[in-house]
Amino acid sequence: MRTPAQWLTTLGVASVGRTRDPTFVRARVVDTNDGIIATAGIVEGFAGAGATGKTIVIAAIFAMVAGGVSLAGAKYSEAAAELEAAQAVIDEERRQLEFSPQEELDELVALYERKGLSTPLARQVALELTAKDPLAAHVDAEHGLGPLPRSPLATAVPAGLAFAAGSGVPLVIVLVAPDAWRIPATFTAVLASLAVTSVVMARTSRTSLARILTRSLVIGTSAMLLSLAGGLLFSR
Repeated sequence: MRTPAQWLTTLGVASVGRTRDPTFVRARVVDTNDGIIATAGIVEGFAGAGATGKTIVIAAIFAMVAGGVSLAGAKYSEAAAELEAAQAVIDEERRQLEFSPQEELDELVALYERKGLSTPLARQVALELTAKDPLAAHVDAEHGLGPLPRSPLATAVPAGLAFAAGSGVPLVIVLVAPDAWRIPATFTAVLASLAVTSVVMARTSRTSLARILTRSLVIGTSAMLLSLAGGLLFSR
């Protein structure tokens, strides 16, 4: 009988960590957008408050590091909790199969009957699936477990790096743009970056580019304007 790790691999766990997986790519795009917008907001706020270039750079670096570590930690905790919950379900199903295999088979038959199969066909399906892999058959039918992260680190590290990469956009602008152009240059670079990530999101999700682009630009623009306004008010 398979171990929890082997059964999770059967569910396609290993594929989740690959960049070719659309779900993985979309999640990293969201993390990148978080880095872009959060750091840009800090840059605009400090710039509006009249902070020096050095102060803004330091604030942007702190935002990159703290935000990336915080996001990675949150993703790690979330993935670890999901993995532990899945393994607990698998362990419980294994115990039930060991102590009452016939009752578990009858339960599987009843599940397929409720899905619309006739009793003879439901029993045939249950018997064939149980003969091949009883644990996988029951966990799938009773709990509908989907693909989970191969490990918490497989989710946490890419998330943190994606946030840091997004934060790098406003940080680079702060480093290269003249003081007089820092605010408009940051706005331009951030909106251009959000447009690029919107294209990636639209292609991987096969949804409307216009809708995704509008949503990203509105959120990004609002965050920067509010931060800039707060900085300007603070400077008075």
